[in-house]
Amino acid sequence: MAAEAPQQLIYFVSGMWCSTCAKTIRESVSQIEGVGSADLNYSSKLLLVRPNPTMEDSRALDQSIQTKVARTGFGIKKQSEGWILNFHESLKRESNRKIPWTLISLVWFLAMWSSMLAFAGYLGGDLSQRELYFLAAASSAFGLPAILLGIIPFGKSGLRALWFSRLLTLDFFIFFGGLSAFAVSLIALFSRSNATYADSASMIIAILLLTKKIENTITTSLTSNILFQLHPKKKTVEVYKKGQWVLAEVSQVKKGDTVRILAQETIPFDGVVESECGEINNHLMSGEAHVIYLKNGDHVFAGAIAQSEFKLSVVSPQGHRKIDTWAEAALLSENSKSKYSKLFAKIESSLVIFAFCGALFIAGVRAFMGADVQAVIESFFVGILIFCPCLFASIIPLMKQMVHLALLKRGIMLSRADALLDLSRIKKFYFDKTGTLEAVETIFVSLNEEGEAVLPYLNALASKTKHAIMRGFKITGGLRSIEKVTEYPGKGLEAEASDGTKIAIGRASFLAEMGVDVSGDSPYPFVSIDQVVVGHLFVKSIYDSNSHQLLKRLLALGPDTRIEILSGDSRTDAGRQFTDLDARIAYSGNLTPEEKAEKICQPSAFVGDGLNDTLALAKASTSFRLGHRVLGFAPVDFHLQSPDVNLVLVAIQYSKKYRRILIQTAGAAFVYNVLAFTLAGLGKFSPLGAVLSMLASFSIMLLSVSRLLKIQEVRK
Repeated sequence: MAAEAPQQLIYFVSGMWCSTCAKTIRESVSQIEGVGSADLNYSSKLLLVRPNPTMEDSRALDQSIQTKVARTGFGIKKQSEGWILNFHESLKRESNRKIPWTLISLVWFLAMWSSMLAFAGYLGGDLSQRELYFLAAASSAFGLPAILLGIIPFGKSGLRALWFSRLLTLDFFIFFGGLSAFAVSLIALFSRSNATYADSASMIIAILLLTKKIENTITTSLTSNILFQLHPKKKTVEVYKKGQWVLAEVSQVKKGDTVRILAQETIPFDGVVESECGEINNHLMSGEAHVIYLKNGDHVFAGAIAQSEFKLSVVSPQGHRKIDTWAEAALLSENSKSKYSKLFAKIESSLVIFAFCGALFIAGVRAFMGADVQAVIESFFVGILIFCPCLFASIIPLMKQMVHLALLKRGIMLSRADALLDLSRIKKFYFDKTGTLEAVETIFVSLNEEGEAVLPYLNALASKTKHAIMRGFKITGGLRSIEKVTEYPGKGLEAEASDGTKIAIGRASFLAEMGVDVSGDSPYPFVSIDQVVVGHLFVKSIYDSNSHQLLKRLLALGPDTRIEILSGDSRTDAGRQFTDLDARIAYSGNLTPEEKAEKICQPSAFVGDGLNDTLALAKASTSFRLGHRVLGFAPVDFHLQSPDVNLVLVAIQYSKKYRRILIQTAGAAFVYNVLAFTLAGLGKFSPLGAVLSMLASFSIMLLSVSRLLKIQEVRK
């Protein structure tokens, strides 16, 4: 009996060192009989294969896929149910596979010495022909090894893509161009020519190699903490076994086990309450920070924070929890967000074919004009040099790194540069309400004269802690250095200043646990300094005027712009403050996380801040996470480091600039290639001229894309 064909097959692929490797694997797997489509995300290393509907034997298809990828030279492991449990460790191990800095340093060292010696020869002065030759030879002695060492990684990647996937990539052309520069330089050296070409070629190879390294480093930093770890410092939990409570590893707890959840812990499992009662805070999951009272039989999801001790019967252990399902959906959704990546891959292959044809055409023209064999071969190498790394596609990786750096300066971490192209054309925007458009403001109110002394410590603490109790704290006045902060989820925090002053913040019960004498009770947190209560933190939800201004500015982008606010708030009038602003703003409330995701249409952008927004962030073609309430839970396109909704508009305006500069740089590259093609065909380029032309065109395009390093201020 044939096995039932699955909807999709998921694999973790190891051994990739750049996005070209991902292209190679994707194309190779797509050619396998029975594969409907294949997507591989270089950041997450996840290969998602959708079989053809007519495919019946899934086991045979699985074997074919694994064999194909292994033959290509990469590691592959099929992901079984609950794979998210071990994904973080797999990704962490994979992050160690990098281009070694020693290789890059050596190539740069050799290229710099080659350039300096060549420059001395270019200056010439009173040097004899013999001395000029020795300078050229010395420059080649440094430059030629730099070229060979630098093109090895590109050669491995490019040749593998060509052999296994019949895919012409820029890596292959950089390799072939570097090899051509090496050959022409070697010919010049042995023909005792005073000219050297190794200096320019080795420097460009060094620049491109460094660009690859930067791309790899940024990708690693963005994916190393891709999953949100609940209470990461807590490795064990109390489990009831054989009539007694014993400690067990959290990852070893199974379905049906009874565990003891302690107060102020983040609950690590989905389960059912076995105690008579219990209390939790669910602000990570719902955005609402009030206490929820539980009774026996109530369901609880991982991510909630216990406010009291209770027993829990585990329904879904790690790897099978609701938040794990969300994380899996978010990670796999990244594979589908590759529209422009695939387009650039096609452009890259087309340009490489064009460059080879151009070089062959130039050699053919020279042969037709009666040139000898040596001149024809030299013309082919000249053509390769002209079209080599100066192609438009070669500047794109460096361009993306400039984008990362520019946005990071404004507090925006970008995980997918192509998201800017998506964002530049989006007309439909979705927003979470609580914590995103509805700002939370916390203010300190003194109860006595000593209260004024604690304010500088609170100001410093607001920028040092991410605890929800200090969320939206309004900083006024000076700062005093804070040395140590201890956070208690769902309870409060302790801090110690550099001068020894101790601060505690929390409800009356928490401060009592810390040994602080609190008279009376209050729904608001108390603040104590050196064991003396000095004031309150008052927290209120406000409709921030900045949010109103942002919505108005978004609508001003064009008459087709539409905004919808998606919220879990059950109040019927919760969205009136926004819908009254404009008829193009809609509001939907009382939504579950799954219902939020169902509401989203494509193409669109979603802005949210909590765990409950994960599915919606994954569904939207462009995603924004606001602030630090949730760290590292699945990938988003834009992570706004501060809770400033105006950064959304900064990203939108910058996306339009990115698209404009991309088109302008492509135009400049096209003009250069047409001119170079014409002049080379007429025999106007010597090998030295080709190298200098290559360096000049690369510099022009580098100057063009360097405009991306500047971000304009948002117009008020």
